[in-house]
Amino acid sequence: MIVHRAQHNQFIPSPNGNTGAALATPSLGAQEVSVVRQHQIPGGFNPVHTQDHEEVMVLLSGSVTISSGEERVALAAGDSLIVPPQTLHRVDNTGPTEAEWLIVSVAGVRLFREDGEEACPAWLK
Repeated sequence: MIVHRAQHNQFIPSPNGNTGAALATPSLGAQEVSVVRQHQIPGGFNPVHTQDHEEVMVLLSGSVTISSGEERVALAAGDSLIVPPQTLHRVDNTGPTEAEWLIVSVAGVRLFREDGEEACPAWLK
């Protein structure tokens, strides 16, 4: 078994008011699953992107809106969302407080920007 203590989480800033910390990724010893914890300031957003595997988002606190094409889904703390692979989507913190969530996917999941270019955030490694 591998233990990673909360006090050792390294939250890495990324653009648009976001920070992320790997909880279980290949670099931390996970072989089959990837779990990342993200924070987003009010008004922050993750730009339109997709991934090559299914992603599960579990909102721990705050409120966000997920957009995919014309579809808009509001999430509140405790809600979860399953995003199929290759689904373009965006995450916006639409609430007055910081939002926090977990992203769960397969180990080695790859993210892509709207234009198809691979995105390699440091918190995913």
